[in-house]
Amino acid sequence: MQTGSSGPGVNCTSHWLHSDEAATVRTLDGRHSGVGIATNAAATLFWAWLYGKALGRSPGLLRAVLVTLALGPVSCVVDYEATPKRFTPGWELVFSKKSMALIYFAMVLGMAFGALPMQSGSQETQA
Repeated sequence: MQTGSSGPGVNCTSHWLHSDEAATVRTLDGRHSGVGIATNAAATLFWAWLYGKALGRSPGLLRAVLVTLALGPVSCVVDYEATPKRFTPGWELVFSKKSMALIYFAMVLGMAFGALPMQSGSQETQA
């Protein structure tokens, strides 16, 4: 269910506190959107931390590529298979599977671009 409104896409992440009905709230509000944004920010920081740990201090190019390519599938499996339903991101309540794949792909791209400075820094130290 794609809604044509930004509310459900932000609010659905607050379903852990406000039940699945959070995904039906079409407007941005403090109660649903604030919790959704905070929850999503915390999850993003968690995945960024874990990604950084997996990369290590000076990852070689091969390690960086493999860790980055694994990030999307691993995070999706953790989010939707290993996590109890109440604590999933809630995107399945609003987005199609294709859109969810694009969300995870965007996360992988963001992490990859974030790792680029690490690559240039590791090449300078090796020179």
